[in-house]
Amino acid sequence: DQTITPFTISIEDGRIQDLNRRLDCVRMPTPSLSTSCFNYGMRTEFMEDLIKYWRNDYSWKEQEEKMNQFSHYKTRIEGLDIHFIHEKAKSGVEGKTILMTHGWPGSFVEFLDIIPMLTDPDKHDGNDSDAVNLVCPSIPGFGFSEAPEKEGFNTFECSRIFHKLMLRLGYKKYYVQGGDYGSIISVGVALLYPSYVKGCHTTMIPCRPQGPNLLKTVAAAYFPKILFNQVEKKQLLPFKQTFANLMMETGYFHIQSTKPDTVGFGLSDSPVGLAAYIIEKFSTWTDYAARYFSDGMLSKFWSKDQLLNNVMIYWWSANITSSLRLYKETFGSNIYHEVQPIPVRVPGGYAWFPNEIIGTCKSWVAQKYAHLIHFSYMKRGGHFSAFEVPGDLAKDIQLFIRKVEVRIKI
Repeated sequence: DQTITPFTISIEDGRIQDLNRRLDCVRMPTPSLSTSCFNYGMRTEFMEDLIKYWRNDYSWKEQEEKMNQFSHYKTRIEGLDIHFIHEKAKSGVEGKTILMTHGWPGSFVEFLDIIPMLTDPDKHDGNDSDAVNLVCPSIPGFGFSEAPEKEGFNTFECSRIFHKLMLRLGYKKYYVQGGDYGSIISVGVALLYPSYVKGCHTTMIPCRPQGPNLLKTVAAAYFPKILFNQVEKKQLLPFKQTFANLMMETGYFHIQSTKPDTVGFGLSDSPVGLAAYIIEKFSTWTDYAARYFSDGMLSKFWSKDQLLNNVMIYWWSANITSSLRLYKETFGSNIYHEVQPIPVRVPGGYAWFPNEIIGTCKSWVAQKYAHLIHFSYMKRGGHFSAFEVPGDLAKDIQLFIRKVEVRIKI
């Protein structure tokens, strides 16, 4: 069945009432240490304030209505119901097409601000000629996409399903873009289907230096000017601190890559536990310095509605466990490491954000992207760039596509 069916987000009142009952009966943990800031993770004071807002002031129905202003659809591919947003280029412009993929612990909610900037740039300080068709699917097991029921569904399986989605929509030439898992899936599509992909733009690429780059990296620890420019040095050096930061921030990664189902029980049963687990990542993944602030700098970068909208997608779909399993399937096997050295041959673009949790440099990215034609040092932004600084990312994507289109014409 290749039917594409319009989809409307509609949560029954009974389920909202059940959520409210759970919020009324929260059993809070031992109070946070007075001096620990966010070094120990989510703080009880922040969650108490968020729970109060969530229960008394947050309106899911209002947020649901805003989300439904976009064109949502579902279609069945390889036995899975796939949810996606499909927005056409506005103003009658024959736009290019982008497959844009989210990551974890994100969702399609991350793209709600950037979608109109890309599909209708004329209304957002842009140019009509940059307008694109945009396809933003939910990864299987995330959002409103059905979860796989068999072992082995990794990011490359997802890349295949998303390519089939693009063909079903009639797009035989398109761009891929993403961050976090979205970057890995986008690279997967570019590797598997290079004759269909016009260009690959990402904001994260966890590639290890190899060969000469590895030797340069070792030398750069002692002579940093050999490999890194000033902005790259700030993100990557000293290596000791970079490694310490990764160790501090990747405990979740080891759990989810080994025993994801166990933690899934607690997160599936408690909305507050789910919110704490997810929202904590929006603190230090936006800025490492956030761990030294009592509110984790969350109030500086994010509104309560933004944070809760993303959490609610996980709560309503009850698929936090299946989202965690993608780590087990991708990183708990050898496939990711086997594919990592293979270079992407389509035109590549990269937006380097200063607060990205996994640092990199241009020479490492060029090692993965054999035809790196675009690399931007962004002035601000962290891991959730499409959500945090959508205008900056939109302009960078548009610039990358312009470069690719010029090369195609030549």
